[in-house]
Amino acid sequence: MRYNVSGLIKGPAGTARTYEIDARGALPLDDEYTLTINTGDLQLSRTNRGLVARGSVTGRVEGLTCSRCLDSMSIPLTVSFEEEYLPTIDIYRGTPLPPPEDEMAFTIDENHHLDLSEAVRQNTLAALPIKTICHPECAGLCPHCGGNLNETTCGCDTTTEYRPFAALAHWLPASGATE
Repeated sequence: MRYNVSGLIKGPAGTARTYEIDARGALPLDDEYTLTINTGDLQLSRTNRGLVARGSVTGRVEGLTCSRCLDSMSIPLTVSFEEEYLPTIDIYRGTPLPPPEDEMAFTIDENHHLDLSEAVRQNTLAALPIKTICHPECAGLCPHCGGNLNETTCGCDTTTEYRPFAALAHWLPASGATE
């Protein structure tokens, strides 16, 4: 997802170009997740400081785990983004520019290429749901035997009341009174 923006950087502020996002292969989001982009659009606009990239990608995030049953899953996702990119080299002189004040700012490399990968990666991670569920009716795991209740029904006795602090009962005084 690299774009040569040398011509756009030479243009006056307000100049804009529109692109389809090149989606070859999967974009790794971290050690576990990957994003496979199906479609995407991008608009690059010249500002007095650099370029603003506005766009969206639609794809599928792979490598997720259901929060209830722990099965592997994937989800469709559409992510919109808007990021500013600052040049590192003066386009007319070819000399290095001072680094941006914000060390986390996205930059255009010395060959005047803008790489969208990191912006799409960060915005996709931020758009992921906190709790992923394979389907709304997911039954999860049995709290006693750990079996996947979507695949089988276990013979565990679920009539007993679940008491998470029962193991601490021997710490109470014999009379049962608490202080």
